[in-house]
Amino acid sequence: MSTPRDQPQYDGSPDTHGTTWITWAELASADWRETDGSGARSRESVAGERSGWGPVWTVMRTLGELHGAEHVRLVVWFF
Repeated sequence: MSTPRDQPQYDGSPDTHGTTWITWAELASADWRETDGSGARSRESVAGERSGWGPVWTVMRTLGELHGAEHVRLVVWFF
């Protein structure tokens, strides 16, 4: 099933400003050593395996191995 990548008011709440998602395939192929504009912080230092996001990446990696990386999504809602 194909769905729009950005779905405003996904949960029907007037407080929701929008949603978006990214697949494990996209996350796995990201350059985690790339830094921000100041060169001080990398994706890895902010959200790498040793951050609070590590358990999320472990689950997504496992699901990707079972179902294919392109079929595993991290969905976020903006409030």
